[in-house]
Amino acid sequence: MIALKLHRMSRFVLFFSFLLLTSFCAAADISRAVQTVAPYLVRIETIGGHERIGNPADRRERAETLLANEGTSTGILLDQEGYIITAAFNFLHDPTSILLIFPDGTKKVARKIATDRLRMLTLLKAHDFSAGEIVPLPFRTKESLHIGERCMAVGIVFAGEANVALGIISGKDRIWGKALQTDAAIGPNNYGGLLMDMSCNVLGIPVPLSMTARDITAGADMYDAGVGLAIPWEDMLAALPKLKEGKDLLPGSFGFGFRDNQTFIGEPMIARVQADSLAAVSGLRPGDRIVSIDGVPMPTALAVTQYIRQRYACESLSIVFLRDGVEQTVLLAEPQS
Repeated sequence: MIALKLHRMSRFVLFFSFLLLTSFCAAADISRAVQTVAPYLVRIETIGGHERIGNPADRRERAETLLANEGTSTGILLDQEGYIITAAFNFLHDPTSILLIFPDGTKKVARKIATDRLRMLTLLKAHDFSAGEIVPLPFRTKESLHIGERCMAVGIVFAGEANVALGIISGKDRIWGKALQTDAAIGPNNYGGLLMDMSCNVLGIPVPLSMTARDITAGADMYDAGVGLAIPWEDMLAALPKLKEGKDLLPGSFGFGFRDNQTFIGEPMIARVQADSLAAVSGLRPGDRIVSIDGVPMPTALAVTQYIRQRYACESLSIVFLRDGVEQTVLLAEPQS
């Protein structure tokens, strides 16, 4: 009996020791990850701006200048040229002044270069910035991620110290395929910061997004529901060259849709075409069944919706469709200026 009790006690001690060791290793992973990205975290302070008063459809709507500090947020230093990427949410009121505070305490004035309004990202550039070579952050593609693996959201808004929220990757291809989903606490404190794995690899940039609305605050309410969203880092890198040219990137509006009750489960049979849209100009009509887009098979209306909701207005779509049993192809593209 005594031997049995000692055996059970030793098993308990081993199990407890394992838990302590696991916790210690996890804490070490978190600390190492935060230290790795700390030199890239930039504190952003915005002052002033404009707030819309009244209904946008009302001619009496006016803009009022805000004199108070709009708040503090996080940005990520991308290169030695002084480009910083952050969440568009942080620039809701188009601030009149943008101040960057770098990890070494250096302060620089910044200007807004462009905004990606599809993925809700804003590119800034620091004035008179100089730095040595900045090594690009290591990152992972969304295809390499596994549902359930641990992650962390990192920002820097409180007294210049990093704040960290832990969680797991709870979904991929959320919000029409644009975002990663996590249960880590993501909100205004770390919008524009980093979503990372436990091995110091960047996964994405936390932003608020919505399935239905497209305004700049859409999705901010999901914070209270424990739903955090982040734009994959690879998607930001793909958009970066055009943002650096000073071009705002807008969501594509191709001008066709499906029956409301068929969006998620129905076949890709066009139900409506907007007048004077790219779809109308190309000759698409209600009743046409989409077969593929850009060579990608489209078995459902959901597949079509998810594909086009990731496209920018400057992009084109090559659509193969069926009409009266005959396959036809059209190109939906903005006219060249």
